[in-house]
Amino acid sequence: MSKMLKIDLSMYGIAEILHWCHDRNKGRIPGVDTAGFEKMKTLLAEKPQSGDYFALDQFWKTRVLLELTEEEVSTIDRCLYDIPNLDSEPLPQIRHKFWPQQAAAV
Repeated sequence: MSKMLKIDLSMYGIAEILHWCHDRNKGRIPGVDTAGFEKMKTLLAEKPQSGDYFALDQFWKTRVLLELTEEEVSTIDRCLYDIPNLDSEPLPQIRHKFWPQQAAAV
């Protein structure tokens, strides 16, 4: 059984993780179909559909405490580092702004 890590992320951080791990992954890194990723998809689906700036701003700033396994954290690290490097693109800003440092050190 893997150790569970509690990661505090904003909804914007979750959107960035899903962008790099699902949309841009194209099957290059396995393990993005776990319960932690499904939970993130569910949380992101709660995004307000209205064009109200205040409601959207509050949604993106909402903080969520996620429980992820060590394997999920290492998969996210690989998605955020390996995929941009394979495509010769700069690393996503989430590495510095949204992804917690304690998780990156694991």
